[in-house]
Amino acid sequence: MSACDLCGAESPRPILESRGLDGPLVECIKCGFRYVGSRRSALVFGKDSAEETAAKVRAANTQFRYLRLEEEHRLALLNARWRLDLIRKVKPSGKLLEVGCARGDFLRVARDSFDVSGVEPNPDLADSASEVAPVYRDIIERTPWSGFDVVASFHVIEHVDSPRSFIRAAAERLKTGGLLVIETPNIDSLPFKVLKSRWRQFIPEHYFFFDPKTIARLLSDHGLQTQTVTTIGKYASMDLIANRLSRYLPWLPHMNGFSRLTFRVNPMDIMLVFATKLHD
Repeated sequence: MSACDLCGAESPRPILESRGLDGPLVECIKCGFRYVGSRRSALVFGKDSAEETAAKVRAANTQFRYLRLEEEHRLALLNARWRLDLIRKVKPSGKLLEVGCARGDFLRVARDSFDVSGVEPNPDLADSASEVAPVYRDIIERTPWSGFDVVASFHVIEHVDSPRSFIRAAAERLKTGGLLVIETPNIDSLPFKVLKSRWRQFIPEHYFFFDPKTIARLLSDHGLQTQTVTTIGKYASMDLIANRLSRYLPWLPHMNGFSRLTFRVNPMDIMLVFATKLHD
């Protein structure tokens, strides 16, 4: 089993096996951090070629039903506007870097208020995002840009090879007093406690699972002071609900055509973290 990426302790405690994960879930006996203890596959960007990694991730998720791209994009823009409103209450303008910008939905919304740039290692996604803003096609650790007022990353830290390396690189690219925004699953949540190995966040490319305590410790180790940790919801539609439920009930029919029925839901297992860089 690999050592804890948060504190470095060896010999983690096994917790469970899940068909959705790329290896066994373990818990650090020293700091309580939970992560995949050994990986069967290489589903993280930054080691193999980006094209090879993207192909492996697609192959690992063939059992999941994909949401229509048009519907995914529509909901992504709604969620982007909601996130941007929260960020602008703290930092109304300046330079913003999104790490893991995917197709550029958040950048498209944020560019009305910020000078935006993105980081995206997936070649196909980077192609789309580069039509919106400058995009560095690699991982954050090798990104040459710095001096940002905001670094934002939504549902990325659970995918990376090393959260410690990821946060260190993000902090280095922030100005002193700058804002770091991280959105990630919260394993100290009721859905995990009830569903355990069938928790919806257990998918092959998720390797690290934070709670408010462990994410705050990681941020503090890199000169970042946690300001708020908020359990958040998102915009959804009947299409999306049926798509996610199909992971548990594969016989559910496709709900294409119901996308206009849009509402906010809060599954109670996602946290949005705001932290400020205290010093260089």
